[in-house]
Amino acid sequence: MAGDYEILQFIRLGGKQLLLGYNDKDGVAPYMTCYRQVNFLGDYVYPEAVASADYMEIMQTFLERLQQQKEAVEQFRAQRNVPFELLGIEHCRQRGKDEDLAGKLIILRPTSLSPEYRTADCQLGFALGGFGCTPGAGGRAVYFEELYSGEKCRWSIGDVLGIADLDTLPDWAAEKLAQRQNEERERPKKKERGEAR
Repeated sequence: MAGDYEILQFIRLGGKQLLLGYNDKDGVAPYMTCYRQVNFLGDYVYPEAVASADYMEIMQTFLERLQQQKEAVEQFRAQRNVPFELLGIEHCRQRGKDEDLAGKLIILRPTSLSPEYRTADCQLGFALGGFGCTPGAGGRAVYFEELYSGEKCRWSIGDVLGIADLDTLPDWAAEKLAQRQNEERERPKKKERGEAR
């Protein structure tokens, strides 16, 4: 349900959730389409809601918004310009029994990503920290920085496939990793009490 509307169609594409709903008790505007988002309190909100008595009018709006999201995904992929491929368990190395993930290049499970983002460039990134990085810790959070873009987000330890085996990385990923390592070497070192750390 979205308010008083029963959801007839729900599609997630390009990072947005698009709904089509019907309310048989509304005699004025029983058909509705909107986006669904989660606000900072964790509650659902429904921005850009449009309602009408005309099903075809609402369906047209729904399809136009869906087309916009499809184009956004196509643009996202074109800007990245990397081969469409998935990384699997064969791209992971064995993790030590007490090995912490923090600072390691990790691979996310493809099934944890939305279908349109199930590509290696979205799977690969660095574990920055979080209780999920430490074996035996009570928490599940793994803070993640995508290798390709540098974007940061939070995942759960269950979303992590494993630690990347650097010998099996795709060429573009090996180049990105080398570029990042060079940038880190060239970055000025922090000083503490006048001494380089």
